Amino acid sequence: MNIAIIGSGLTGSLAAISLAKAGFRVDLYERLSDEDLINRDRTYAITHSSRKILEKLGIWSTLVSNLVPFQYLNVIDYELNKKFQFIVNDLHLLDQKYSAVGWIAEHKNIMISILEFISDNENINKIPTSVIPNTNNYDIIIAADGSNSNTKKKLKTPSFNFKYDQMCITAKVLLRGIKSNEAFEILNSEGPFAVLPLGGDLFQIICSQSILKGNYNISLPKSLFLDYLSTILPNGIEPDTIIDSPVSFPINFVFNYSFFSGKYIYLGETAHKLHPVGGQGLNLCWRDVDSLTKLMSIPILKNNHSIIPLIYSFSRLLDVLLISILTDSLVRYSRSNYNIFLLPRKFIFFVLKKSSIIRKFILNLMTNGI
Repeated sequence: MNIAIIGSGLTGSLAAISLAKAGFRVDLYERLSDEDLINRDRTYAITHSSRKILEKLGIWSTLVSNLVPFQYLNVIDYELNKKFQFIVNDLHLLDQKYSAVGWIAEHKNIMISILEFISDNENINKIPTSVIPNTNNYDIIIAADGSNSNTKKKLKTPSFNFKYDQMCITAKVLLRGIKSNEAFEILNSEGPFAVLPLGGDLFQIICSQSILKGNYNISLPKSLFLDYLSTILPNGIEPDTIIDSPVSFPINFVFNYSFFSGKYIYLGETAHKLHPVGGQGLNLCWRDVDSLTKLMSIPILKNNHSIIPLIYSFSRLLDVLLISILTDSLVRYSRSNYNIFLLPRKFIFFVLKKSSIIRKFILNLMTNGI
């Protein structure tokens, strides 16, 4: 079976490695240089579903030294002044032995490791262009060229999409009064606000807020931006220094009506893009990779490759749809400051705080998917 992958970001590159490990020959098309692929300022929350995939591919042991584990995930609702905590014991027993609810990773560190695995794999042929000269040479073409995919535009694949009336601001900040092994997801009327550990006193701030307020805050001098952070961080946590200038980006939701078109399969953010709350994006993309590799490794499908795109599309639908609904609901829950929602919010928080069974169900759903 001849396979082409368009796009060698984290999803496309992992797909190339995964399929090559399964014995396939892969042509990986990418117009950007390795330096351009590496130099992106993004931070990811890595869950146990991604850890399992990376272990299977032999990447985890190389990558884990560059990840920052956290043992506590604190969820705070400012409107209710309530808090509960996910801990390692809320995970499945097999996941608990890793002593982490999850890990925080910077894009640069992951991308460098993955590109090294690609360069060492003889089954991967990297081609410096994003245009396939003759698509007839391939049985399966995997489009992993992102949410603004030129491949998807060319094929005119429809999708359900909208822009949140929010923007996201990120910054690396030195904080005092916080443990290096805990993360925060803070829910307030402007939108979710995440605090992710990067090692020592360094943390990544990911702040979702209205476009009007976001434009104002992003234009503030660093000293005033620190003052703003001090008003939203939990009591006892103080911002000390901003390491880099805050950056902002719009927040979109994208969900393809189909994850394939003919011999083309849409992978990762080419098929779906979520709100950053909960850190589900990359983990969902890598579960796409794992599902596709499992399907393509089934002997009967190797000889009937034309039905693989259809089967893949159906196999990923439930996981992607459920996580999409959960993350979008969390955003809307966070911003629903009307009195009519006060009682349901109190009930939800009461149940999550008191019921370890419900906490375990929610955490393992967000950690391992369907």
